[in-house]
Amino acid sequence: MRRKTLIIVLAVLLLGGAVTGGLYWRWYNSPRYALQQMALALQVRNMDNFFNYLDLKSIFNKFLEASSKDLDAPPGAEADEWTRMTRQLGGKFARALLPKLFDHFEKQIREVMEKYLLNLDNSQILGIAAAVTVAQIDTQGDVARVTLTDPKTKEALRFQMRRDPERGIWQIVSVNYPDLKRFCQREFRSP
Repeated sequence: MRRKTLIIVLAVLLLGGAVTGGLYWRWYNSPRYALQQMALALQVRNMDNFFNYLDLKSIFNKFLEASSKDLDAPPGAEADEWTRMTRQLGGKFARALLPKLFDHFEKQIREVMEKYLLNLDNSQILGIAAAVTVAQIDTQGDVARVTLTDPKTKEALRFQMRRDPERGIWQIVSVNYPDLKRFCQREFRSP
């Protein structure tokens, strides 16, 4: 009788350990884990770890692609032949030049971001950590769409993450342009 009880207890412990291990593995390989690691890196001011979870080149390229649409003619407005041709030429020129532009300014972009992030106070960092904890994450394969909501203003910041196939970590690869534009206007507006 005692042996049966011991076997049942061991089976329950093994099953509990397997379930716990599976849940931990699933969380560890999730976009939420990457976001929490970013928030933790902000708290301890470890910018190298923070930038492990950002694909700056991809974010920059998607940002420039989206921002170039601001230059398009408004819907319903007709452009003459010359205007259409110069816009097409400008678009081709930008697609060829902008990736090279990032290579030259990557260090400066990172420095500006670091300076901003290092100047966040503890309440702002705790707000980020709280937003990450309740973030809406829609994962489909190796792509995740994330929505962070500012608890004070209720404004959303939407972005996309992708799992890096080589390192297996999730990285932010693009940020919703209108959300980022609104954020930049609010944060960097001259007083």
